[in-house]
Amino acid sequence: MLPVKEEERRGASDTLFENRKEFDSFYHREAPKLLQFLKRRIWIEEERADLVQEAFTRLVAARSAAARENPGSYVQGILRHLLADRARSWSRAKAARLDEVEIVQTPEQPDAALEVAQLQMQYRAAVEMLPPRTREVFLLHRVEDLPYRLIAERMGISIRTVEWHMAQAVVRIGRSLSSHD
Repeated sequence: MLPVKEEERRGASDTLFENRKEFDSFYHREAPKLLQFLKRRIWIEEERADLVQEAFTRLVAARSAAARENPGSYVQGILRHLLADRARSWSRAKAARLDEVEIVQTPEQPDAALEVAQLQMQYRAAVEMLPPRTREVFLLHRVEDLPYRLIAERMGISIRTVEWHMAQAVVRIGRSLSSHD
């Protein structure tokens, strides 16, 4: 299983658990569940292990009453947030790479400009076909570059609901664009 550093175990026993044995028991019970949760989402085993380790590290550092009352749910929530952060950073990195790509229009390739224009029209149509709330969340995040937290506050919804709307938007836009191929 994943090793937890000695100072992290000591910190856990001082704050969340009565003793080291209790923390070890908790860790050995919860870590496999978290790894299984990530197995369907992250292919690389080392990355799954790193995220689980980070979740436990943050749990140990947590000083909230919620962490003490239900550490199992708390560490699962931490892991979900870490996974969402990872997805956002991957999405931004991918978008940055796409922004760097230039489409060169040369007289030898007159169809390239037409293809790009058609793809842009399909993309805009796909965005317009989204349900109103999903479209609003998507545009606030992608066009105005607002973080999920600010979108949630602005719209009066939870961050998880924002995540759900973004996932729905990406799936629906992807389906729409692939159906045009």
